[in-house]
Amino acid sequence: MMGLFDVFFDPEPRYTRREIALIVKGGRSIPGLLLAVLIATLSYFIGEINNVFDALVLAVVLGIGIRFLIRNNDSLIRLFYPGILIAPIIFIPAGLVFYGVKNLDFLEFIRVNPAYIGLEIIVVVVFFVSIIFLGKILKTRRQITYLTATGSGVCGASAIVITSSAVSAEPDDVSVSLISVFIAAVVGLFIIFPVVVHTLGMNNLVYALFSGMTLQFTGFVKLASDMTPEGLAMVISSQEAGMIALSVKAVRYLGLLIAIPLFASMMKRRVYVPWFLWIFLVAGLAGSFIMTGGSNLSKTLAHIVKPVYTFLWATAMAAVGLNADLMVFLSRTGIRCLVMAFGGFFAAIIVFLVGILMIGF
Repeated sequence: MMGLFDVFFDPEPRYTRREIALIVKGGRSIPGLLLAVLIATLSYFIGEINNVFDALVLAVVLGIGIRFLIRNNDSLIRLFYPGILIAPIIFIPAGLVFYGVKNLDFLEFIRVNPAYIGLEIIVVVVFFVSIIFLGKILKTRRQITYLTATGSGVCGASAIVITSSAVSAEPDDVSVSLISVFIAAVVGLFIIFPVVVHTLGMNNLVYALFSGMTLQFTGFVKLASDMTPEGLAMVISSQEAGMIALSVKAVRYLGLLIAIPLFASMMKRRVYVPWFLWIFLVAGLAGSFIMTGGSNLSKTLAHIVKPVYTFLWATAMAAVGLNADLMVFLSRTGIRCLVMAFGGFFAAIIVFLVGILMIGF
């Protein structure tokens, strides 16, 4: 078995199930797991305080920072690495169940206006196609391309977490794609959106659809609803606009049922459906069934389930960051990933605006 120190710097680390079991049984994973949990806890509470700081993104960034600080300390690397290796294997599948129950709501698809769904499907496809096209031109690793496409077109950090296992992504692939998508979303919300809204004179219904169909993170969709630009024509109530934006965004979660097997099959060059997709689907069906129990039950479920999967995945992302290299994001790879994230975003915005004009708003 390759030494842990060697594996930490190996670009293609691979452990068998038996080797992983030995790491866990020997208790060597505890320090690394505790460090990941500590980072996740801090990231979760900061994310709860401020919607701009997504807990998963923050966990990755903090993990990368700590990894950079200890990069020359061999003893700390040896101490933490077993837990860093194990954390994503434990926490991503666990979080997937709760995520499916909360977000894979098939009833939401029925409630949304069919015209909105049609345009939304086109916008998501444009996200995928434009980013894959740019990835081929820029000769970017396929894993990074697919993660950026899924994170941009579906649901930000959560989509990247889920898809990472399906495309056999490395920690650097996850971190660079997640941070790039986050930067594109921040620039979009605070710079691009206000310019587009004021230039075109949108009303609040179109603005709600705009944010729900193009913004990458659900937290950003909520934030866009809370910070409605001045001068926006009000054709519906602010509460109704916010509900439409979140409903439209919720429909995008269903895109994971297509994106995951699609990109996994493209990676393996054969038809392939990851085993965890079935767990995700069953969890979504169960969640949809629970949602029929009434608004009180739905609210209770949301209050319990969302914090659980957010914390579980923040722990996994902390470990990913601890196993990632800051210099990768500052390299050509990082720049190319940013180009893909922004390119896909701009393409989706243009298609949305054209589609809105065709619908007749």
